[in-house]
Amino acid sequence: MPHPATGDYPVNLKDGPDANGIAGVVATLLEQNLEAFPARVQLARKLTRPVTITGRDIESTCTISCSSHDVTIANDVVGTPAVTVTATVEQILDLSQLKMKASGLLPVGFLTQRGLRILAAIASGSLKVRGLITHPITTFRVIALLSVVS
Repeated sequence: MPHPATGDYPVNLKDGPDANGIAGVVATLLEQNLEAFPARVQLARKLTRPVTITGRDIESTCTISCSSHDVTIANDVVGTPAVTVTATVEQILDLSQLKMKASGLLPVGFLTQRGLRILAAIASGSLKVRGLITHPITTFRVIALLSVVS
């Protein structure tokens, strides 16, 4: 089901009204960000590998897949994701508060108190980012897409 607010680059929930909790959270963040920051559509188009996000505390998973004309969010793991994030919803919302520059390639938000808290969570294993080392650009682009900060 497309969300009309994003104009010519819709955010689609593949499972429509049966979308799980984390898919709904991610769809809302993406829809709002693409509407507020239209230049991020170009960033989304550069995200060629699927990314999976798991809400550890709500026990649901979604996969984000971007193409040249839309982004689709599906329940569960779809395909072979390059990056898998496993976090609480609170940690995902903290990630969405990180400032990213240069299309996600300059993660300046990690130099803040919130960013340092996220880095500590990654170091302790309470926030897991599989693919951070092998696909750092994909990881940072996803954070930039989900970021509500300009």
